[in-house]
Amino acid sequence: MRVFILSSGSSGNGLLVESGDTRVLIDAGVGPRVAARRLRDLGRDLFPRGVDAVVLTHHHGDHFAHAEPLARALRVPLYMHAGISASRVRARWDVREYRAGVPFRVGSVAISALVVPHDAPQVALAVHADGGPSFGLATDLGHVPATLAPFLGACDAALVEANYCPAMLAVGPYPEHLRQRIRGGFGHLSNEQTASLAARLVGTRLAKLYLGHISRSNNSPERALAVVRPRCAGLDVEAVPHGAPRAFDVAQLPPEQRAPRWGQPVGEQLALAFG
Repeated sequence: MRVFILSSGSSGNGLLVESGDTRVLIDAGVGPRVAARRLRDLGRDLFPRGVDAVVLTHHHGDHFAHAEPLARALRVPLYMHAGISASRVRARWDVREYRAGVPFRVGSVAISALVVPHDAPQVALAVHADGGPSFGLATDLGHVPATLAPFLGACDAALVEANYCPAMLAVGPYPEHLRQRIRGGFGHLSNEQTASLAARLVGTRLAKLYLGHISRSNNSPERALAVVRPRCAGLDVEAVPHGAPRAFDVAQLPPEQRAPRWGQPVGEQLALAFG
């Protein structure tokens, strides 16, 4: 499995997951031309192969604005859950509905969704290759529900938002009403909240954690890493700068190479079943 992050952040979100002969584009925050250019820069062509489906997480513009241009250019189904408000898109294009808790298939992968708290109906996603690795995605959530760590912990790698530094947000350029939205329970995750989630992922199947949706105004990759890394020793953690393309492989680690939970002997940890 290979993941191509085309962009992550408030200026636009989109990533492509490639597994065998199946390619799935998640979110539509960048248009076809930008997607094609960035994917080419990462060593793949978007056309003429295209993708097998576009899966949307929610209807905020930085994740959804280019749904129609992508549908027109790619001519593939758009997968949307019932909470996505997009009557025009539903009327004009091949829209297939998916539900949280009910996996659906696209080619050789199965995709699962989990409801997460945001100020638009939003889901985290996990893409599972048949007999192979899994990749999780969780951005745009105001707090970490108890269900999220087990959901991501069943994956081998995941992209999770570390959106803001509270100290930078407090003195940054945003008006107070927007600050309140961001730090509210249905806004975005702070570095500290992401660090707490990362700590719960130590000892699970997850081996690689990417920090994304990092604010340009209220955070930095360096600040996010400085807060998250000390809380999850044993996990490989990287930050994806705002809007920067990135490609990486997702692989399964054997149990003996996974980080043990803090405070547990290695032998005891290896006896537990994960994923």
